[in-house]
Amino acid sequence: MTNAEIREFKSYVRDTLVRKYHLNEVEATRAVRDSYLSKALAMDKDFVDHDTVEEWAEFIYDEINHESLLMM
Repeated sequence: MTNAEIREFKSYVRDTLVRKYHLNEVEATRAVRDSYLSKALAMDKDFVDHDTVEEWAEFIYDEINHESLLMM
């Protein structure tokens, strides 16, 4: 993924967090920024291609709510 594609993907994840999980824009932005998604992208820019935007939003929502995550 290019940097532009990464920004777009993160934007879609933020939008999903707002729409589906009722986070506000600031909460969603912080959640994405501090999530495993950002760490994974730093390690491998193509890592996120394996899961959908909706799946990443769910992972991040679970992460901020301290739900146990299964390793992918």
